[in-house]
Amino acid sequence: MQCISRYHGEIAHTNHMSTAQIIARNLFANWISFGANLVVMFFLSPFVIHTLGKVEYGIWSLLTVVAGYMGICDLGVRASTGRHIILYLGREDHERLGEVVRTSLSFFTVLGVFLLVVGCVVGWEFPSIFQSTPKVYHRIIMILMPTLALNLWLTTLSAIFSSVLTAHDRFEVARAADISILAIRTAGTVLVLKWGHGIIGLTVVIVICGILSLGVNWILAYRIYPVLKVWPLSIIRTRLRELLGYGIWAAIATNAYWIMGQLDLVMVGILIGISDVTVYSVGAMLIYYSGTIVGMIPMTYWPPLQRAAAREDMDAVCLYYIQQLRVGLAVGVPMYLGYVVFGKLFIALWMGHEVEFPHDSVVAAATVMAILSLGRLVDLPTLGASWVLAAVDRVKFVSLIACVEALANLGLSIYFVTVLHWGVIGIAAGTLCARLLVRVWIIPWHALRVASLPARSLLTMIALGTTVGAWFFTWGVLVRNFFTQESWFLFWIEVVLALLGYAPVAFWLLVPTGDKKRILLWLSRRSSTSTREAEMGDPRN
Repeated sequence: MQCISRYHGEIAHTNHMSTAQIIARNLFANWISFGANLVVMFFLSPFVIHTLGKVEYGIWSLLTVVAGYMGICDLGVRASTGRHIILYLGREDHERLGEVVRTSLSFFTVLGVFLLVVGCVVGWEFPSIFQSTPKVYHRIIMILMPTLALNLWLTTLSAIFSSVLTAHDRFEVARAADISILAIRTAGTVLVLKWGHGIIGLTVVIVICGILSLGVNWILAYRIYPVLKVWPLSIIRTRLRELLGYGIWAAIATNAYWIMGQLDLVMVGILIGISDVTVYSVGAMLIYYSGTIVGMIPMTYWPPLQRAAAREDMDAVCLYYIQQLRVGLAVGVPMYLGYVVFGKLFIALWMGHEVEFPHDSVVAAATVMAILSLGRLVDLPTLGASWVLAAVDRVKFVSLIACVEALANLGLSIYFVTVLHWGVIGIAAGTLCARLLVRVWIIPWHALRVASLPARSLLTMIALGTTVGAWFFTWGVLVRNFFTQESWFLFWIEVVLALLGYAPVAFWLLVPTGDKKRILLWLSRRSSTSTREAEMGDPRN
């Protein structure tokens, strides 16, 4: 009873915050976490690549991708667990919420044994699949592959407890835990590479951090939700049917889109070569990270969006969709077009060493970055529409479209590489063309029809996004061509100038009129307050 009383006291305190304040807090927490990951990736990736070399880094990239593929075996239960935690929490049905968590933990405990076996088999067959793998790495891979499969199991269990935090709109707590683990993993990575332990050391660091993440999220989940019960572990058939009923179709959609991103590296390794995996990875790495920060926007809107859909409040669903689209355009347009304009200079400065990453590799990686950026840019209106369809239980349709796009991506990429001989650029072009042909127009159209979203509002937002995009690209090209010398200092000056030219236009076109007035009024008041304080502090007054 004491736990329940404390829990309801915390909920009452949270309810004093408005939905807008909670969304803003959660989005800020997600972006802080992303910023930390981005900083680590920026400084750590060149060190890892140059320390391991192109071949060993290519092997490491493929190992992590293949290990990630094993996540397909979860049948969508992890995503479904998060959804049902929110559902039963909204109904204050603590008993069923506990049953969902216990069933999910039990399911993944059994699955963990299966993943370990799969990891052993894949590790044995890895050299046969990627035939350009040097023989010296064959035995090492047989050990590392099942170890990474074990880490996947740890990560999945940790995600279940993290879902309890996000279901309570405590994104800042979940992201603080993520940043802490990131700091430990970063320090461990630097140390094991400096000590010469290579990909073996990297694997040990990842597993240790997986164990720590599970422990930290478990403790935090109990602090935020003290009535949570996870013992004894048991698979409750009713809850398992619920999890699989939603989860299988959600898994098809999620895994198809994830596979499309990661399959590129696999195809490069099979069709082109291990060393080219590093070139493609450098061009695609920042795009994958950027996809995370943009994806955090609809993800942050997901809890209120799901609750609005559950009570069939389509006006609120539409409001949340347009709000997240505005934010997505404001953030995504300068980000993705910035990679097109400044990508080549960034990669040249980032990789640095001419021997390990020569000029032709820089050009190829920059081209990959530009093509993938355009694919993410045209996908901005689609991203939120997919979450809307999931909220109104149309995840099956999203899954089918994802499968069609994945097949188109695979076929086009193979054609561009084997027939047109475009190399790594052909892999990226296959991704862009498949997205243009399938996803970017079917998903929004179906969301408009099923969720009764106003087409005029969507078309207006697309037109505004196109306008600010055209302005940013034009202004960015002018800024880029103004500077002739290359250095990190000048690069950041160019980026700042490009954003300074973009910000007023984006503010005027993408921010709603009411919000513009409130922001300008707040700035005016702040300016007046500062002026009065300065006058009062001046002894001459």
